[in-house]
Amino acid sequence: MAWSDIPARTGERCGISRRSRAKTSDRVHQSHHRWRPAALLILAVCQASRAQTRVSETVHNLSASGPGQARAVSESQVCVFCHAPHNTRGTPPLWNRELPVSSYTIYESSTLDAQPGQPTGASKLCLSCHDGTIALGSVLSRPDQIRMTGGQFIPAGLTNLGTDLSDDHPISFFYTNGLAASDSQLVSPAALPREVRLDAQGQLQCTSCHDAHHNLYGKFLVLRQEFGALCTACHAMEGWNGSSHRTSAAPVTGSQATAWPFNTVAENACRSCHRSHTAGGHERLLIFDEDEDNCLGCHNGQVARTNLSAEIDKFSAHDPRRYSSAHDPEEAQLGSQPHVECSDCHNPHAVTPQALSVGSIAIGATMAGVPGVTIAGTPIEWAQNEYEVCLRCHGDTSVGVPRRIARQAETQNLRLKFSPTNPSFHPVVISSASPETPSLVPELAPGSMIRCTDCHNNDNGPRAGGNGPDGPHGSNHDYLLERNYTVLDDNVESESEYAMCYKCHQRSSILSDQSFSAHAEHIVDARTPCSACHDPHGISTTVAMGSDHTHLINFDTTIVRPETVSRLLGFRDLGRFAGSCTLTCHGVNHVDRAYGPGGP
Repeated sequence: MAWSDIPARTGERCGISRRSRAKTSDRVHQSHHRWRPAALLILAVCQASRAQTRVSETVHNLSASGPGQARAVSESQVCVFCHAPHNTRGTPPLWNRELPVSSYTIYESSTLDAQPGQPTGASKLCLSCHDGTIALGSVLSRPDQIRMTGGQFIPAGLTNLGTDLSDDHPISFFYTNGLAASDSQLVSPAALPREVRLDAQGQLQCTSCHDAHHNLYGKFLVLRQEFGALCTACHAMEGWNGSSHRTSAAPVTGSQATAWPFNTVAENACRSCHRSHTAGGHERLLIFDEDEDNCLGCHNGQVARTNLSAEIDKFSAHDPRRYSSAHDPEEAQLGSQPHVECSDCHNPHAVTPQALSVGSIAIGATMAGVPGVTIAGTPIEWAQNEYEVCLRCHGDTSVGVPRRIARQAETQNLRLKFSPTNPSFHPVVISSASPETPSLVPELAPGSMIRCTDCHNNDNGPRAGGNGPDGPHGSNHDYLLERNYTVLDDNVESESEYAMCYKCHQRSSILSDQSFSAHAEHIVDARTPCSACHDPHGISTTVAMGSDHTHLINFDTTIVRPETVSRLLGFRDLGRFAGSCTLTCHGVNHVDRAYGPGGP
C-alpha cells in the first residue's frame, strides 16, 4: 500500500493539500519502510480530533458493536453490510446488497426545472436500506441473512423513506449548465463547493449531500446545515442575502420548536420552513402541509415580533386558513381558484424588515420579490408597486367582496377603477393634483399619492395609532379597513362614523361646505353616508353611463334611485365646485337640481 492509496479526502481533512501529498508520496517511495507508521499516526490524530469521522463510530455501523438502534445480534464485521471483496454482483463499489426493484413515486413541483427519473447510481444503493423493502442483514456474500436486533428492516422514522419519494429532495437528475441557466436561482455546476459532488455522469445523487462514511455534521451531511450552508451550496435564492429570515437572531421557542434543529431563525435559515426528507408539504418540501402553518409557527407572537395569528382571527381578514393547497408560485393571476396565502403577498426568501414610513412608497420591503399585475393588466415577476400585488386578486379575476355596495356604474375590477384614464380615481396609480379637493389634511399635500394599505390595514396598526403589525392581515372593520366607514343610510354623523374618510379629508372642511355647498345638509341633516354618492376607488370608463363620474361620484343604488318621472339617475359636472343631480333620495325628487356658483 502506498501513500497515494490513502483517500484524498482523508488528507484534506487534516489540512494536507494534493500537492503536499504528491511530494510526500515521492519521498515515501524512496523510503518505503518508513511510511506506514507516519501515515497511521497522521490518520489517528485526524480521526481522534473529530467525532464520527469513521464509519464504525456512526449508526451506519450495523455490526454488533454499532451505536445505533439497528445492529446485528452477533456479526462483528462493519463493512459487510454494504461491501464485500468477493461473491457480489460486481456493482461498484463492491456492493454487497440486492438493488431495490421498487417503482418509486418521484418528487414533482411546478417550480422544478430538473427532470428526475427513477433512482439511479448511488441513490439506488442508498435506497437498498432506506426504502425499507430489503432487510438490513440481507447481503450477497452470506448464504444466510444476518440476524438483527429490533427488527430486520430499517426502523420506522425519518430515515425510512419508503417508496414514495415525492416528499424528498429530488435525486438522479442531470445537474448541468443548461439547468442552472434555465433556473437563475441555481448555482452552476462549476461553482459547487468540492464537498457537494455530482456522480460520474453529472447527476445529483444522495451522495451529493450525504457521505455515508462520515457523520461529522450530523445526518451524514457533507456540509453544515446551520445558516443554510448546505442548501445555499446549490440554491442561490434572489433576495436571500438581505432577507430577515437569513439574518434574524430571534430565538426559536414555542410549541413547534421541535420542528427546528437550531436555536435561532438565522441558524435554522432554510430549515425554518423546509425539510429535505419526509416533508409535510411535498411540493416545495415545506415542513407542514398547509402553507400558512409554516409561517404562523413563527408569526404567532412567540418567535417573530409580529403576531399575525391574532390578526387573521378578526372580523374582516385575509385569512389563509380558509384555503388548502390552492397557491402555486407559478400562477400568474387568480384564475379559477380564489385564495389568499401568505406567499401571495410575501416572498419569504426576500422579505426584509420595514420601518413605518411617512408618505407614500412604491412598495414595502415586506413585499419585495412578489409577483404582480400592472395597471395595464400585464403579469410581472416582481411587483414594483404595492397595488400591483393587490391587482393579482382584485383585478381582472376579482374576488367577490362581502357586503359590497351596488353602484350605478358597476365593476369589481379595481384595475379598471384605478385607471388613470378614468374621470376620477383615488391617486393610487398616479397623482391627481385636482384644485377641487380643498379638504385635504395638512400632512397630505395636493398631488400626493396613497397606497391601498393607507385604507385597508390593521385597525390596531401603527398607521391607525396602535401597536399592532402593519398590513392588511385583519381588521375589526368592514372591508378590511383601518378605520370605521359607515355605509348604512340614516346614520348620525360623527368623527368616528366616517373616520376612514376623515383620515385624509378634514371634517371641519367637509362640514363647512368648502368643496360641495350641501355637504353638511346631506351628511348631518339628511343623515346620508359618504358612500351614498362617492365610490372610493374610482369609476371606470368601461362601465360609466348616464352620468358624469367626476369627484368619485357613483351612486349607491340601494339609497339613491332614478327620478320617479323621467327614470333618470345622473350627475352633471358644471365646473369648479358646481354640478346638478337628477335622482330620488330619501323620497325627495331632484330634477337637474344645481349647486355651486349659479345654483340655488
